[in-house]
Amino acid sequence: MEKLITTGLVNSAYGSSSKLQGGAGALAAPEETKVNFADMLRNAAQNSVTTVREAEQIQQMGLTGDVSAQQVVEATMEMETTLRLAVSVRDRLVEAYQQIMQMPV
Repeated sequence: MEKLITTGLVNSAYGSSSKLQGGAGALAAPEETKVNFADMLRNAAQNSVTTVREAEQIQQMGLTGDVSAQQVVEATMEMETTLRLAVSVRDRLVEAYQQIMQMPV
């Protein structure tokens, strides 16, 4: 024999759970902190370009002797890491796009 859950029990459970951690809207971010996916990608790309440009400037300064070899190596390593990350993200985006395009409509 099945037990039926009454609406009173459901409402009571929901009421109790809504008091925990600020209720149903507790997980939603405030409007001013929400970030658009396109904006996030644009910012990441701009930061990557900035990092690469700064590293290139430091490399040029290293050729003229204005900065130490250690600074040149650090900038080069940061640039390499940034480029690897950018290529990895690009590959993942292309892979996701290809999977979406293969989905039946």
